[in-house]
Amino acid sequence: MTAAGRALTVVVLGTATLLLPAVVPTYYLILVSSALALAIACLALNLLLGTTGLVSFGQAAYFGLGAYAGGFLYTLLDVDALEAYLLAGMVAAGGAAAIFGALCVRATRVHFTILTLAVAQIVHSVFISGIVFRAAGGVGRGLFLLGGGGLYIPRLPILGQVPSPEAFPVVMFYVVAVAFALCAWLLRRLTRSPFGLALRAIGGNPTRAELIGIPVRRYQWSAFVISGTLTGLAGGLTGLLDRQVTPEQLHWVFSAKLVLATVLGGVGYFWGPAVGAAALVTLRETALRMTDYWSFALGALLILVTVMAPGGIVGLVVRLFHRPGAGEHPWNRLAPPGKHG
Repeated sequence: MTAAGRALTVVVLGTATLLLPAVVPTYYLILVSSALALAIACLALNLLLGTTGLVSFGQAAYFGLGAYAGGFLYTLLDVDALEAYLLAGMVAAGGAAAIFGALCVRATRVHFTILTLAVAQIVHSVFISGIVFRAAGGVGRGLFLLGGGGLYIPRLPILGQVPSPEAFPVVMFYVVAVAFALCAWLLRRLTRSPFGLALRAIGGNPTRAELIGIPVRRYQWSAFVISGTLTGLAGGLTGLLDRQVTPEQLHWVFSAKLVLATVLGGVGYFWGPAVGAAALVTLRETALRMTDYWSFALGALLILVTVMAPGGIVGLVVRLFHRPGAGEHPWNRLAPPGKHG
């Protein structure tokens, strides 16, 4: 895509984002916001999965910590600024990712995946058992007994102003949209930088990457921390949209949903995880209107996509509509065709 084409795309998307709240009902605006927040988590996961070749089933830990940290900041310290809430979540998630990542990157392949899963379950158990709450004394114990491990998150002031109940969905949509744009821009720059090229080399063949002088573990750890930090931001935004955070968001099943959405969209393409997140939210809402067994519909779709389009939804679209020899397609392939379909 040429520079003029990219500029036109940015203008069109920016205009559509500004006008969307005026033409979309509030309920669907909240769904779009949830999909964008989920897309941030999936894009962050794909820095590990699609770029570095690391399969993590522990992203739920950082997603949940991103919401819990800000929730505790408000509940225990009475800090009620949205900016502080999101920053606390990113710091907590990034700090946890730095500690756990130092352990996990010492393992390879399936052992790495098992370690990430084990760490996430430890974090989940710490919250579901009330250990974290009891550490805060009597107030914390009371919160645990009252909410069963969950926390209520109110409408927080944004730039010093508390949005009204009617304006809150619109304001949050713009907040999430800006966060998504910034995260996508950052991750896209990272994947195209020398650091990102080194991660791709590691994902392709870590032994060869180490032989040519790339510090594999240090780069993997850095990618792990970046991914965890941005996943914490996504968790904080989701907590604000849902007005609560629960231990279920820390469970490994939620990590599996992130992996599923990323694979559904296409791990071999930069925008694939965002498409997968949108598809997951859309399928869930559509299926719930027709049946209580939406997980069955989701599983059937995943099987269909895996068999018919190993490259995911984006891979299928590119295969059907991208002309050979037309240059780089707008979906930005991350890996050679043989790597992800």
